[in-house]
Amino acid sequence: MKIAASMDLFLKEASVGVSKKTAEKYRDVLKLFHDYLANYGDLSHYEHKDTGIVLTAETSELHDGQVASFLEWFLIRKVIGPSWLNTSAPGIMKKYILWLGKRDLLVAGSMDDACDVTKKASKNLPRVEKAANLLYKLCEKYSDKFPDDDFEDEDYMEGYGEVTGIIEDKLYLDYEGEKTGPIQTTKGITKLLKKGDTVNLVVGRKGKLWYPLEAGNVYPG
Repeated sequence: MKIAASMDLFLKEASVGVSKKTAEKYRDVLKLFHDYLANYGDLSHYEHKDTGIVLTAETSELHDGQVASFLEWFLIRKVIGPSWLNTSAPGIMKKYILWLGKRDLLVAGSMDDACDVTKKASKNLPRVEKAANLLYKLCEKYSDKFPDDDFEDEDYMEGYGEVTGIIEDKLYLDYEGEKTGPIQTTKGITKLLKKGDTVNLVVGRKGKLWYPLEAGNVYPG
């Protein structure tokens, strides 16, 4: 079965007996997954003049790696959505994958890790979103206090840093081999982050401490 057709059929069946609001959430999440697959899933598609991008790939081409990338990267990096999205998308994706499996529309073993992926995402997405919001607010404080042109090159770091250590309200990041820290944050932030998470963060050093200056997204490890 075509992926697009399977989504239409799933949405038709899943909409029975649920509220209009819930049915709309299902439709919105599957539309985002469709767009992710068409743009980043390396699957065949075409552009329809009225309906836009339409997948022509089969459900047999789906696998759990796509689900993981959709939840842990695409929704964070490419989508500015409503507050319910990060809490509801993993569960909706799990229901869609289970629906496909029950109808033998998947290759055996292709979605073995999908349930674990959706379970972890249901916990991680709200966590990293909150951490990113808190970092953004903290950066507003420090960027005013320390303008970026006040830092020497060796005291300035930007890009994606992997969380390698957390001590009380201090972070330690690895920017592609450049060990950086301690970074002054808050206990509210460090309670949300975990080792292995990736933070898009600009930091500057004053004395022995580094301070957050600009923040982007946070990705679960």
